[in-house]
Amino acid sequence: MYALLNGKDYLKLFTAVRFSADLDVTIDYCTKGTLPILSPEHNYNLLLDAATDFYYAVRDEDKARDEYERRYDNLSSEDRAIFKKVLTKLRIDKAKAGCALVDLLNAGWDEENYENNIEKPTIPKSSMKLHEAIQEVIRESGIALTFTEIANQINAQGLYTRKDGQKVPASQISARVKNYPHLFIVDTDNCPHTVTLN
Repeated sequence: MYALLNGKDYLKLFTAVRFSADLDVTIDYCTKGTLPILSPEHNYNLLLDAATDFYYAVRDEDKARDEYERRYDNLSSEDRAIFKKVLTKLRIDKAKAGCALVDLLNAGWDEENYENNIEKPTIPKSSMKLHEAIQEVIRESGIALTFTEIANQINAQGLYTRKDGQKVPASQISARVKNYPHLFIVDTDNCPHTVTLN
């Protein structure tokens, strides 16, 4: 990654194509280094960590997708649905890791020279509705959870995406649970309140 970011002829064409597709970086930059080299403003250690996170996120999504395609004909409809949820989460994780890497890259270049900036990847929207995401988290945990615990798990797993892109707060979990009394049981005897599936 150091070599790539410093403009050296580093990536093979196939890898360059993947890198270019996942981050809005030109093929020429990946193979010939046509964008500016890193400046002293770049924090190499942070960049290495972010690049490593992005590498593993891409690898994990590729492995899961390959496994899904290989086993597709032998999977039940329930297993296919589970795979799709996993793939959605991995795509979101990859996009978030890509955004973090791009932020670090762009922060190190001249702020007034925006032509050098790399565009962030788009974080895909989760197809789950919020009450479905709440059900998923409680089902996976197997125990009663507080509103805060549910919100933290939904945000960590990328199960639900708000329109404004912000994290889901515990207050939104509380409001949504109260709108679905046929799905959730709120134990008000506990403080903080906990939620289980009905």
